[in-house]
Formats: sequence, C-alpha cells, structure tokens
Amino acid sequence: MLSFPVLFFNLLSIGMLVGVLVAVWRVRSKRAANELFVAVLFMLIWSLTSFAEMISYTFFFKVLWRNICQIGVFYTPVATLLFCLAYTGYWREKQTHIARILYSYQGVGILLVGTDFLHHWIRHSVSLVTSSQYSTLVVETTVLGKFLISGNFFLMVFSLSLVIIFVVTTSTSMRKQAYILLLGMVIPFLYAMAKVVSNEQFLQILPISGVFALSGLFLLYGIYRFDLLKLAPLAREQAFRFLGEGIVICDGEGHVVDMNPAAKELLKADMHLIEKQIYLEIPRWGKAVRRGERNSFEFVLGERSLSAELYPITSKATEAIGTITLIQDITLLKQRAEEMQHRAEIDGLTGLYNRQTFIEKVEKQLLLTSGPSHLIYVDIDHFKQINDQWGHRSGDAVLQSIGSILKQEVDEACIVCRFGGEEFAIFSSQKSRDEMIACAEHLRKHIEQQVCNHEQHSIRLTVSLGVSSAITISFDELYREADSCLYEAKKAGRNCVRYRSNPLD
Repeated sequence: MLSFPVLFFNLLSIGMLVGVLVAVWRVRSKRAANELFVAVLFMLIWSLTSFAEMISYTFFFKVLWRNICQIGVFYTPVATLLFCLAYTGYWREKQTHIARILYSYQGVGILLVGTDFLHHWIRHSVSLVTSSQYSTLVVETTVLGKFLISGNFFLMVFSLSLVIIFVVTTSTSMRKQAYILLLGMVIPFLYAMAKVVSNEQFLQILPISGVFALSGLFLLYGIYRFDLLKLAPLAREQAFRFLGEGIVICDGEGHVVDMNPAAKELLKADMHLIEKQIYLEIPRWGKAVRRGERNSFEFVLGERSLSAELYPITSKATEAIGTITLIQDITLLKQRAEEMQHRAEIDGLTGLYNRQTFIEKVEKQLLLTSGPSHLIYVDIDHFKQINDQWGHRSGDAVLQSIGSILKQEVDEACIVCRFGGEEFAIFSSQKSRDEMIACAEHLRKHIEQQVCNHEQHSIRLTVSLGVSSAITISFDELYREADSCLYEAKKAGRNCVRYRSNPLD
C-alpha cells in the first residue's frame, strides 16, 4: 500500500510537469521553447510510467511499465541537452546533426529493452522486491547496459556544464534566470546518480518521478518570475554581450553591478576595478552616477577618447534606482574631425594657416587685447617671373620654402599665414612695435641669404614687407595700413621693410 507522502509527491510531480508543458506551449513561438517542451514531455512520460509501475501489483505490468519508462529515461537527457544548446546558443548550426546522432544512439537502449530476444544484452535479471510499503523491481544490468546508462549521465553532465559556463559568462541580469534552470537540472541528476550508484537499493520510497516535482517547480518559477524563454530577456542578453558599445550598470548607491565585455575592453578594467576608475580617474562620471541624472560627456583614458551617455533607471514610481552608462570609442572620430579641421584651417602647400582662419584668429585676439597689435605683410619679389621662367612647380617650391622659413624663424607669440598667392601675414598682440619691426627685418635678411634649389635650378629670393601697428582697431584697418606700407616697400625698390613713423591711434 502506498503511503500518502509517496502518492502525494508522485502526483505533484506529474501535475507540475503538466503545468510546465502548458506554460511552455503558451510561449511555443519563443526561442528554445520547442526543445524545452520535448524535454518536459519525456520527463512526463518518465513520471507517469514510473508511477504506473509503482501502483501495479503484478510482475508483468511492473515490467511493462518499466520498459515503457525507458523511453523517458534514455531520451530525457538528449532532449535536455538540446534544450541547453538552444537556450545558451552554443553550436547553433550543428544542433540538428547532434539531435540525429544522440536520438539514434539512445534509441539503442530502448530497442534492447523492448525486444524479447535481445533483452538479455542489456539486463541480466529483473526481480520483484517487496517492502512494507510497496513492491518494486530491481534490475541487474549487463556491462552493455551500464555503458548505455553511463551515456545518460554523460549527457546530463554535459548539459549541466553548458549551463554552468553560461552562468559564468552571462551578465548579472541573466544569472538569476540561469540559476533557476541550473537548480532544476541538478536535483534530478544528483538523485539519479545516488540511485544508480546504490544499484537501486537507495531512495526506493521516492522514485525519480517524484523528484521531478522540484524540477517542474523551478521551471515554472523561472517562466513566470524571470521570463524564461521570453525573447526580450534573451535579446537583451545577446545585445548586452555582443553590442559594440560598452554598458556599465550601477545601482542607486552608485555601485557597479554589471558591465558587458565591450565595457571591459574599452575601460581596460573588470568589475573589481571599475568603481575606482569611475570615482578617482573619471570624477565627472562619478558625479553623474551619484546624481542619477541624464548626462553626456567625453573623457580620455590612456590613448583613447571615449564618449559616455548616462541614463537613469527609474522604477514604476519614476524613482531613480540606478544608472546605465553607454560608452563609445570616439578616438577615430576625433582624429578624423581634427584632420578635417586641420584641412579646413591649414594651407595645403605651406602648412601655415589659410587666410580665413588667420582673420578669424586675429579678430578674436583683437577682442581680447587692449594694447597695441601688429601686422607684418610679406610679398615675394618678382614671383611672376619665377613662374614664367622656371614653371609653376618651381613657384610652388618657392612658396614652400618661404613657409618653412616663417615656421622656423617666427616664434609662437605670432600667428602666421599664407594670405594668398605669394603673400604672407604675421600678427601679434604680445610683442612690441620695435620687436615686430626687428622681426620683419630679420626675415628679410634671412630670406635674402637663402637659395631655393628645385629641379637643378637655384633660385635666389627676396621679399618686401610692410608693418602696421595700432591700438584697439579692426583687422581691416590694420591690414590696409600694412598693405600701404608694403606698397611703399615695392616702390622703394623691393627687398626692404617699410612702416609708419607713428602707429595708428
């Protein structure tokens, strides 16, 4: 006679598994749902036939139900492994081939059990043992039988290993879901291991079908509490793991609770070091995390330029309970932007500022200074003759030579540009008028002493220079005065410096 606990746990197991089948059927369109449905179906077959064997009174029916039970015994590990592969996403392309091979292999044990003339290949004997509570079968297996049964345990161990690897490598947000699945698999595995090791003399009162009640409970809990099999958590997990952007999640107290592999790569830090990095090395980020407000900023880490977008995580009551920071590597973007800006500001031939950039920078300086400002206007003498006599390539070489001289001979207190054609300009609001006149004369003498060699031609150069000085005046007026002085230098025979005896008021 079955005791109430035995009857209760076995019926509870069957009920739980039926409940899991119904729950999985409702989400059958979701990823890994079909595989889980098949695995639970084989568990249900195992539970039903095991319970039927338990309540049977004759040896014939007990053996009959035990033989049918082998369908669940041999195919549950295969179906469980296929579910684990589908759930974790491992070896996705080979799952069909794995299913064919394993179902065929496990089918050998079922075929031997169900075939009268091959029955002895897998079992030495089957005997009925009667206890005070109920009678049960004790099966003595052959070496082949032990080998086939060991295949079951190998598949179960492999399935557990896949889930354990997934738990270790997955994000924190998915671990609770994976832990539930792991518990649902570990309990029947340990039970089956103990039963086989004891040659079925251990735990006879509660067959493994009763233990499936706990597995079913964990699966139902995972489905309804942690969205097991739902696409959204799995999609979020895949995005979290494989998204190119770094993701760092902090709780309401500012502690880092999770980060994806991209964040670890970008920040060169793991979970143990990231908080120190946030609050000590990137204080702006730390302040934003503590405030829990929407924010965006850029920072430099090593040789990388990174941008961060911080978003608050709010509860249903719109209370801030944490933050998510998205991090991007913008090093290449910054480099390209700098290159574009450089190309827009710099004259391609001489490497000096172009006219537009020069004027913008000078006008900014004029707004910031209340003292005298100075402009040297430079023109290459007889430049048209150089182009006509030796060609435009020689003219370009001359321009490059003058550009190099200005870079080397004019200090950083001045702004230097190629103003256009063969004309150059030098501005300073930091030097005195006498210093700028001396600078102009130095450049004239230095250029006069240089020889530009190009394509076997030796070209001697001279320049004419005009210098203007003024206090709080517009660039246009400063330029007009320098241009007028340059015109006087040209009239005076070139290769000279001209300036007004008194600066403009």
